[in-house]
Amino acid sequence: MPELTNTLQRDLQRANCEIEQLRKQLHDALAEAGQSRAEAQRLLEQFAREVRVPLTSVLGFTDLLSVTHKGNPVELNQLAMAGHQLMNLVTNLEQFAATIGSANSEGSSVSLADDGTATVRKILHVEDNETNVRLIERILEDRANLSLSWACNGEEGLALALQQRPALILLDLNLPDMHGSELLAKFKSNALTQNIPIIVLSADISPSQIEKMLQAGARDYLTKPFEIKRLLCLVDDALAAEPKPVAR
Repeated sequence: MPELTNTLQRDLQRANCEIEQLRKQLHDALAEAGQSRAEAQRLLEQFAREVRVPLTSVLGFTDLLSVTHKGNPVELNQLAMAGHQLMNLVTNLEQFAATIGSANSEGSSVSLADDGTATVRKILHVEDNETNVRLIERILEDRANLSLSWACNGEEGLALALQQRPALILLDLNLPDMHGSELLAKFKSNALTQNIPIIVLSADISPSQIEKMLQAGARDYLTKPFEIKRLLCLVDDALAAEPKPVAR
C-alpha cells in the first residue's frame, strides 16, 4: 500500500510539472511573432490528451483502492483531492482551447450527419459494478462526441441496445442475471444488434474463455485491469469500423 501510494503521488507530481511546462510553452508560443491561434490550440489539445489519460488512470485506481481498502485511507483521499484538482486544470485548459478556434477533428471519434454537423456516438456499457463504469467514463472523457450509457444487468443491456442502437457495446461477463456469453449470443441473434461491435472487459484471463467469446462474435477481449491506452485504441478502431445501422 505505501509503495502504491508513493507511485500515485509521483504520477500526480509529474502531471503537475507537465502542466507548468505547458503553461510556459503556451506563453512562449503566443509571444512569438506570427504564432497562429491554431498552433496555440494544437498545443493545448495535445497536452490535455497526454495528461488526461495517465491522470484518469491514477484517479480510477485511487477510487478502486478507496473502496477495497478497509482502513482509514487518508493518503488515498489526499491523492484523490490532488488528482481532481489537476483534472480540473486540464478541463480548464480544454475549455480555453475551445475558445481559441474550432476543434481539431484529426484523430477524433466524430462522425458527420448529412448536413455536415457533428453527431454523437453512443456507447453502451453493460457492467454491474458502478466503480468500473465511472472509471470508463473518465477514460472516455477526452473523446469528443461520445455518449456513454450504463446497464447494470443483461436484460437491461439488451433493452437499451435495442432502444438506443449504440455504435459500440462494452460487455462485462459476470452479470447478476446472466453470463456475458449468453448476452453476447442474444446480441448476435438479433438483426437490430448483430452488427454492433462488442468489446468484452473481463477479469477472466483464461485463454479458453477469451477464445470462446471471440469465436462467438466479440470484436475484442480486454482483461481487467486493462491498459487505458489499449482500451482507447480498441474503442477508436471499433468506432472507425462501425457499420451502418440496420433499418428498423
